[in-house]
Amino acid sequence: MPDISKQIDKKLASLLAILFTDGCVSPKKKNSWRIYFSNSSKILIQLFRDCVANVFGLDKERIRIGIITDGFYRAVINSKEIGEYLISRFGTFRTLKYKNGKLPDTKLPIDQLIVSNVVDEFLKVAFSCDGGLCFYPAHREGVRGGTKWMIRTVFLACRHAKLREDYMSLLRFLGIRARNVSKDGKIKIEDENNIRKFWELVGFVEGVKVTKHSRFWRDYEKQDLLSLMVSSYKNPSRIYNLSKFN
Repeated sequence: MPDISKQIDKKLASLLAILFTDGCVSPKKKNSWRIYFSNSSKILIQLFRDCVANVFGLDKERIRIGIITDGFYRAVINSKEIGEYLISRFGTFRTLKYKNGKLPDTKLPIDQLIVSNVVDEFLKVAFSCDGGLCFYPAHREGVRGGTKWMIRTVFLACRHAKLREDYMSLLRFLGIRARNVSKDGKIKIEDENNIRKFWELVGFVEGVKVTKHSRFWRDYEKQDLLSLMVSSYKNPSRIYNLSKFN
């Protein structure tokens, strides 16, 4: 097991971001633990496998990868030692409410991430797992020639109120301002200055694509779309005139 006294390196920061978003560490019978991750991105599934193998010095074959449904994958490893290490150092990774309606006492290791200088890596993976982009032109009728403007938002979806506050703290540490929109369960970065900062300091994991839920940008790489969004501030007509919007 890694030394608890040591700082968090990039691989561990990436693994933590995965577990706090689409992953889990849950108890099994015989005092063991199940470390699990499901996602539609093969890139992120492979990242989980690489991080677990690297952090805990394992053969990658121990982390089993399979298909849940068409286009959705899962990776899992059962390990008493790994589970106990993660829970003892970082607490619970549960983000959903219990049956009684209470939220779990989950919190991000803010101080450890800051001291270890891996806030950017943590946020990059978290936004790649549970985040995305809204990017499309809007049009107001009733004005001569119409009025056009661009909707540009980088967001992170998170229903756990305390975790949203923690993500906001990490963004502020990097000098990035965002909105904590509780009714939507999202953190939103919406203005040019802060979207540019996110692009420069954080970004998305290379190769991770926009999901099928996107009306306009399905299968576009998130990082490429973020770059296109930033460039559109200088030339918005390039986006207005795309065939997909006409």
